[in-house]
Amino acid sequence: MSRIFITIPRFDEGRPMTLGTVDERGQVSAYPDYQWNNNQGQNCDGLTSVFRVAIDECSRLWVMDTGKIGDTQYCPPQLLAFDLGTDQLIYRFKVNSSLYTDTSLYITPVVDVRSRGAGDCADTFVYVGDVSGFSLLAVDVAGDRAWRITHRLFFPFPSRGSFTIDGESFDLMDGILGMALSPVSRRNERYLYFHALASTTENVVRTSILRNSSFLTNPNADPQAMNVFPEERLTQSAAEAMDRNGILYFGVMDPPSILCWNSATEFAPRNFHTIAVNQETLQFASGVKVVNNLKGEQELWVLTSSFQRVMTGTLNSNRVNFRIHAEKIPRLLGNNPCTMPPKDRLHGYHANLITPMTDRIHGSYRYGAVSYL
Repeated sequence: MSRIFITIPRFDEGRPMTLGTVDERGQVSAYPDYQWNNNQGQNCDGLTSVFRVAIDECSRLWVMDTGKIGDTQYCPPQLLAFDLGTDQLIYRFKVNSSLYTDTSLYITPVVDVRSRGAGDCADTFVYVGDVSGFSLLAVDVAGDRAWRITHRLFFPFPSRGSFTIDGESFDLMDGILGMALSPVSRRNERYLYFHALASTTENVVRTSILRNSSFLTNPNADPQAMNVFPEERLTQSAAEAMDRNGILYFGVMDPPSILCWNSATEFAPRNFHTIAVNQETLQFASGVKVVNNLKGEQELWVLTSSFQRVMTGTLNSNRVNFRIHAEKIPRLLGNNPCTMPPKDRLHGYHANLITPMTDRIHGSYRYGAVSYL
């Protein structure tokens, strides 16, 4: 059975649900049920406000609950996992107060499963971006522990904090938002690609760095532990995802488009190729997922929205403001240049060039140190 999961973040009180499934008629039902969602901040064992979810190869739905409604932190952030076969809760991690700040908003979970065989799901990490606290949370599921990581590349760029979509403009200084995991390399390594919403750069870090438990005592990553690609997008991007072949998919703001980039090539505009462009239907791609269907085929799913009208207070219920797009990736790409990388290169080629192997994990300073003065 296939289901489409959507989230409805509680930017303010009153929304009857924050996580649900949507049917072919567009009707939304609470997931796993209404009792879980019947919460306006009074029940910290329920769901308070969810922005994004992730489904892994072990048929687990991972839900990052911010615990926040508007600017009020009613409950601690929590990471939950539901068994999609039974819809029962199988894991919960409540984030300790030492791992988030008053401004934190953990919204983007990415699941890293290192399976040693069929059905082996024990070695699981979940990386979660803190879009307004400018950090990353690494959750070691097997160890039932987590650590917070800080780095300058998680911050927004002030010069990229203004957005114009369909003629409407707004400012938003959001940090790390787009996150995508590479396939596992021959060395059993994976890269995490990431970027701030208010930026045009793309960054990369080896997940072996993120999985290092020394961050339990020192959250500050060494400046050279994470790296930025030299060239940039022409405009900002929100969500992104990578397929099993190392092709990255992401939306851009102007013109509203979905692009691809093969990670066996240099990260550069000349290697970004358009999959789809539509001024009306592809505005603000806030959700991008690569999904394996029941036949094992990969599909690209994209959620777009009139987010600019939310920000400017001009949202009109008489027009379509939210859309879900989906297509099988082979059909979507066809003969797109993203399918034709140099024959002598593997995925992660450019990431390998700019991310040297290093034992240095920590820096000798604190990000945001002015707050300690």
